[in-house]
Amino acid sequence: MPPVDVLIVDDHHVFAEVLAMRLVAEGHSRSVTVASSLSAARTKLRAMGDGLVLLDYHLGDEAGLDLLGDIALLPSTPKVVVLSGSRDADEIVTALYAGADGWLVKNEGFDTLVDVAADVWAGTMRLPSSALRDVIRRLQHLARPQRTRHTFLDDLSAREREVLECLTAGLPRDEIAERLFISRNTVRTHVQNLLKRADVHSTVALVARAQEAGLVESRGLPHLTPR
Repeated sequence: MPPVDVLIVDDHHVFAEVLAMRLVAEGHSRSVTVASSLSAARTKLRAMGDGLVLLDYHLGDEAGLDLLGDIALLPSTPKVVVLSGSRDADEIVTALYAGADGWLVKNEGFDTLVDVAADVWAGTMRLPSSALRDVIRRLQHLARPQRTRHTFLDDLSAREREVLECLTAGLPRDEIAERLFISRNTVRTHVQNLLKRADVHSTVALVARAQEAGLVESRGLPHLTPR
């Protein structure tokens, strides 16, 4: 790891100062700057290049991850290691999705802190080994396509869906029959079938069930031609 600019964002002043001294002593930093708040960190970020940010997850009353949005907008993006006392897999996954490059538990000791910082700068993601299995499982779950919920809309014929769209738009049955070039009795038959499919007993409940299932109310129904 060549000497780089390091920004430590942490509201625990003693911890931040000791870590800064260790980084300087190890020769891994060209400069080390400490910020105890997001506003101070944002000011110092403007002077950074492609360096390294060591970011406290819980920054007093602020969320350290909020800084990742600012980092993503920089022309040259530094690597980010989130510092925390937690090994919670959900928090780690949230940080990774927000753009973090690693997660370090603070009580690992300063030697480990320095090693992790060097590894992340070199392109190796470092995560707590005790949380790794749960993190991988959560990432796999998020990457897995979610099964779409099956609704009665999926079982409708094209004509039934047209009738339902007309009902959802508030059209009376006479106008539906005229618009779809079918008889009023045919409209009534389709409506009865729709009521059965949706397991409701009124057109008002049918429209509500259709909207709950994902049918968006039509804004200006398209012109339909006879079949």
